[in-house]
Amino acid sequence: MRIFPQSIRWRIQLWYLLLLAGIIAALLVAFYRNQREIKYQVLDRELNNPITRLLPRMERRRELPPRNRRLPRPDPLDGMGVDFEAQSGPGPEGGRRGPGPGPGDRRDELEDRGPTLDEVIGELAEENIFVIHWDREGDVRFASENAPEGLSPLPDGVLGGGDRVSKRTRQGYREVIHASPNRGFLLIGTSIEPIETELSKLEKKLAGIGLLIVGGGFLVGWLLIGRSLKPIEAISDAAHRIAEGDLSQRIAISENGSELGQLSSVLNETFDKLETSFEHQVRFTADASHEMRTPIAVILAKSQFALSRERSVEKYQEALQTCMDSAQHMRTLTDGLLELSKVDSGEFDLRPERGNFEDLTREVVKMIEPLADERGIKIRCDLESVKSEFDSQKMRQALLNLLSNAVKYNREGGAILVGLKKEEGKAHWSVSDTGNGMDAEAIEHVFERFYRVDKARTRSGRSGTGLGLPITKAIVEAHGGMISVESAVGQGTVFRVILPAK
Repeated sequence: MRIFPQSIRWRIQLWYLLLLAGIIAALLVAFYRNQREIKYQVLDRELNNPITRLLPRMERRRELPPRNRRLPRPDPLDGMGVDFEAQSGPGPEGGRRGPGPGPGDRRDELEDRGPTLDEVIGELAEENIFVIHWDREGDVRFASENAPEGLSPLPDGVLGGGDRVSKRTRQGYREVIHASPNRGFLLIGTSIEPIETELSKLEKKLAGIGLLIVGGGFLVGWLLIGRSLKPIEAISDAAHRIAEGDLSQRIAISENGSELGQLSSVLNETFDKLETSFEHQVRFTADASHEMRTPIAVILAKSQFALSRERSVEKYQEALQTCMDSAQHMRTLTDGLLELSKVDSGEFDLRPERGNFEDLTREVVKMIEPLADERGIKIRCDLESVKSEFDSQKMRQALLNLLSNAVKYNREGGAILVGLKKEEGKAHWSVSDTGNGMDAEAIEHVFERFYRVDKARTRSGRSGTGLGLPITKAIVEAHGGMISVESAVGQGTVFRVILPAK
């Protein structure tokens, strides 16, 4: 069972959406927790503030309400009664002190000015803050009227001498407990319902904001991913049309700098090479078929001529000679085709050995001189000693092809100049003739397979296979060199070969 769909677009979209949702959720949860913590810190400060008003009044108060009794809202006259009792305390002889204040009584009078304990508790009750007081044994001494019905028990550890101030959230109330050295334990609390209501609204608001961000991110991601993957659709369409046989199709590149733009450029170059290769293959097949068909037709024609009726010995010999020449042409053609097939398949292996280009050149010149002498062509050499590593057999074949072409396409009584020199660590080899030359179109196609210059330029009347120069170029390039041609009509032709010299 697949969790994600096969579409790359949906896979990217889902990962992007999950990542965005995770980040937004983490940020919103962190913000919510921070706001919650801040609100409870503010609430704790509000609950701590009354301590400075309650504890001093608890210490000064002479009497406390009866144990386990709720303290009603204070009467405004209650403070006056307490102040009067404080002023008329017992005299030196057990009687009541008169109304006149002494030095100590004056201090008590100043301290008792302001709200009494009951008034402070009443003010806190109006602010929805309740107060509960326990003695040091843990028994409730009093509780404000708005305190919860089920009096909150003291937290564990308080009676055992724990922290002087402790906080807790219990049954919907936030409570702060203070331990007084003389009066026991004082709890100040309030309901957390307003804060929780506000936090609930904030939670819903943050959830809505999160959904809007994720939804907007989904739409933006969908558009961006669609735009980014658009070149892939163009690549797929072009490849599909090419697969159907339209090799002229290319990918329209809109963003050259992007990775997909670079991929499109590479694919277009590949399609160009594929189209060129396919055209060469078609032309190669057609040309090879044509080249093979001619000698086969000649052999068949001569055989039928010899077998149709009895001929003279001279006619039989002539027919056999023609058949042999045609077979020799076919053999040369098939050898060339096999050589080029090795180049195409990557099996064109070289066996380089240390040698001298000068010696090889002089050897080839001697081999070609008989053909040149038949047409009165003079061969001159300007050779330097250049040593290197090369495959002597294949390099001999390349030089023979160039020199044979120089003889074949030269004029009667012409000349051939063979040059060899070393420059900048490379061997420069050249073959120039005094033939009729070639035009620009012929120069452009001269290294293509089965291409042959107009037969009118071949004074000897001999016709080649059109594979010699392509094989020569393959040999030169296999040695890490390059070959070029310069020619003009009526001015002859020069072939130049540059090879590494070590």
